[in-house]
Amino acid sequence: MISPEWWIAATIFAALTQTFRSAIQRQMKPVLGDDGASYIRFLYALPFAWLMVYGYHFITDVGFPSTTFRFWIWVSLASITQILFTVLLIRIFSRRSFAAGTAFSKTEVLQAAILEAIILGVMVSLLTGLAIILGVIAVVMLSFAKSALTKQDIFQSLFSRTSAIGLASGTFLGLATVCYKAAAISLEGGDLFMRAVYTGGIATLIQVVMMGGWMLIFTRPQLVASFVHWRGSIWAGLFGALATVGWFTAFTLHSVAAVRAVGQIELLISLGVSLLWFREKTNWTEALAIIMLTISIIMVLMGS
Repeated sequence: MISPEWWIAATIFAALTQTFRSAIQRQMKPVLGDDGASYIRFLYALPFAWLMVYGYHFITDVGFPSTTFRFWIWVSLASITQILFTVLLIRIFSRRSFAAGTAFSKTEVLQAAILEAIILGVMVSLLTGLAIILGVIAVVMLSFAKSALTKQDIFQSLFSRTSAIGLASGTFLGLATVCYKAAAISLEGGDLFMRAVYTGGIATLIQVVMMGGWMLIFTRPQLVASFVHWRGSIWAGLFGALATVGWFTAFTLHSVAAVRAVGQIELLISLGVSLLWFREKTNWTEALAIIMLTISIIMVLMGS
């Protein structure tokens, strides 16, 4: 039996593995294209996802959960919205207003809190709500901190097409996370971890079939490339599968909004590596944003 307090460890694990997965996708993007770099996250996660399902079953003898009609509705919706998020996020990497697009995509934490309250009726505490808002502001500041943009450029980029794509990607991710939780808790039988990995396995299968079919029709060369360049792509699948297990486990233990808020610790880790390992200098905007983001995470933990 997993203790409820384990949601913090699961979240940190998910954030770390997600960082590795995103880095590999960015590295493979010039070779595979936008859709190809998006697809490897699902394609090569599939065998690892089901390996974890069956491995956990045989090691612990925990039975597979029974699906319900509600489960299939939620997991299908979650799978589709996660595909849309992934494709939109990869497209942001190619656009000029990258900082603005990334900043808006990070509003998914706030959007997830709103969607979770509407769909699942789960309300965060006042302290957690304030922490989420503070964290979103900090992330937006970090997104612009190292961009070579003037104040006028930043203002214009906020209303750019890239910002709209970023906002849409944040919406889709927020909706996906809430739907995944709804799917996992609608399963019957099995323990908490089995429900988490089983939901992840089903979702990944749906995503491989749906996005693969779409690419077969519209972007076949990128689909072929995702198979040809399997050696570099397979790591995106491994870390993607591990991140999924971490997120889903945390979602079943705690509210989606709080989990995603604490998950932003990946930004602090990345900045820490840049400062301590690569000796990169920070400016006052980054320093202030780091302090704000740290405070917001502490507030979430206190309010949970």
